[in-house]
Amino acid sequence: MNTNRMLGIFIAVTLLAWVLIFALSPQPKYQQISNINIPKLPEPLVEQDNLQKIEFKEVSNDLLKIDTKDTLPSAKDRLENIDFNLYVYKAGAFGSSATISNLVKAFNDAGFPAFTEQNKSNQKLTNVLVGPFASKKDIKDNQETLNQIAGIKVGEVMAWNP
Repeated sequence: MNTNRMLGIFIAVTLLAWVLIFALSPQPKYQQISNINIPKLPEPLVEQDNLQKIEFKEVSNDLLKIDTKDTLPSAKDRLENIDFNLYVYKAGAFGSSATISNLVKAFNDAGFPAFTEQNKSNQKLTNVLVGPFASKKDIKDNQETLNQIAGIKVGEVMAWNP
């Protein structure tokens, strides 16, 4: 379409919109003003001065006894029994960076996440840690495989907090 047609359509639609807005909007000169009368509330039939005070009494019913003793264990008791620690398996402490990187790569290739951490007692050594594991049982189940990958007989299970 050329611009003349687009401009013509735009002007026609705009005029149509203005005509519809003014034609369909309510005009105040044609509206009637109506007053609404709200009736007063009737006076109460009961005399307020003669009413007696209501006394409440405790109802005792021995037929229906409800045991309110809590027999469910609390959430605190349940949380105390849950072990939230994570565990890692220490494959050893090594001084050679080639040995460390080969061992970490071997664990990762076998599907076990492994990482290193500076040894706290000897700063020249670096610990190779495998995990984290959710429980000690997970480490015990995989300990033989972990020892074969590392070429060791015994490793150390340690609690780990990131």
